[in-house]
Amino acid sequence: MRVLIDCTSVTKKKAGVGVYAKNLVDELTRLQDGPRYFLLVQDDDPDLDFSGRPDVTMITVRSGLFRKLPLRFLLEQLVLPFLLVMYRIDVVHSLHYSFPLIRFGTKQVVTLHDMTFFNMPEAHQRIKVIYFRFFIRADVRFADKVVFDSHSSLTDCITRLGPLRGTSTVVHLGKSEAFHSGLSADEIQRVREKYGLSADFILFVGTIEPRKNLSRLVLAFAAMCEKHPGLLLAIAGMSGWMYDGLMETIRNLDLQSRVIFTGFVPEDEKPFLISAAKVFAYPSLYEGFGIPVLEALACGIPTVTSNVSSLPEVAGDAALTIDPYSVAELSSALEKLVSDEPLRDQLAREGLRQASKFTWTKTAIMTREAYNDALTPRHRS
Repeated sequence: MRVLIDCTSVTKKKAGVGVYAKNLVDELTRLQDGPRYFLLVQDDDPDLDFSGRPDVTMITVRSGLFRKLPLRFLLEQLVLPFLLVMYRIDVVHSLHYSFPLIRFGTKQVVTLHDMTFFNMPEAHQRIKVIYFRFFIRADVRFADKVVFDSHSSLTDCITRLGPLRGTSTVVHLGKSEAFHSGLSADEIQRVREKYGLSADFILFVGTIEPRKNLSRLVLAFAAMCEKHPGLLLAIAGMSGWMYDGLMETIRNLDLQSRVIFTGFVPEDEKPFLISAAKVFAYPSLYEGFGIPVLEALACGIPTVTSNVSSLPEVAGDAALTIDPYSVAELSSALEKLVSDEPLRDQLAREGLRQASKFTWTKTAIMTREAYNDALTPRHRS
């Protein structure tokens, strides 16, 4: 079998889909007796250079052109079909909703991460809502196999758009083996100092955008500040869009000195940053999976997350779950974890056990099964 994986939608700074793509391809190309892989990547992304692996052919495109969405669309719809014929591809896997509409008989697998473009259009730029709604509808109608990150995303899709024409499967994501308990105390301290986090802190990791519910997190933190005068809130991640309201909330509460923005944190530093936190908070309004929650559990850090979408599926009983629209619930849960040492210890143990259920190797094995299923379609799953 010859499989082409289209990685051109993956950004250089890896978050969300980028973490998924890098780890999935890494594990797929390590598995024994697999297909021959053809990786279509941007030429400025060394994280996706797997040219040293057996049975891997790298196909690079000019990032100076194809980082821009309109030109990447033309690449996907006009150039990629030619590549499918040129390399005699059996299955093409598109990692981020959109896919080539013309495939000359090649079977299509597409990963549909979540339904936020339908459920929360206000959290996205208008042009992206139009673009991705079109392709999500196309996924349902034309893809041979649709891969969902969670049962929650699959249910949301069917509820919104009806049954899929092809087959579907749920393939949970994983976490890197770099995320575990007992990391080097010296490295943890080094990362603390780099980001100016000398005191105890509550940590959020993710892109700064409305869906992550950070304004309510700041309000919940503000309610604790008087009781915990030395406590900090650290927000780690790239600036996304529509975050002016968050900055205004921080200014109005006079919390500029207690809310620390680290900016983008490289993957090799993230385990140490998470391990340095007293509590991990991820009160997102909607997630297709929620990798940061899994990473925090794997490090044994007590976690508060939302009781909506896929997050209970990931956290199980190993985290406190709250209504993300309730500042009072969020603040109360954070207060419990900051103040209750036995509860923190209990959740740390349960977190390690829950996180062990999710590995990138499992993700890769199930994804490879999806390629086989696309070639030999069975009943709708």
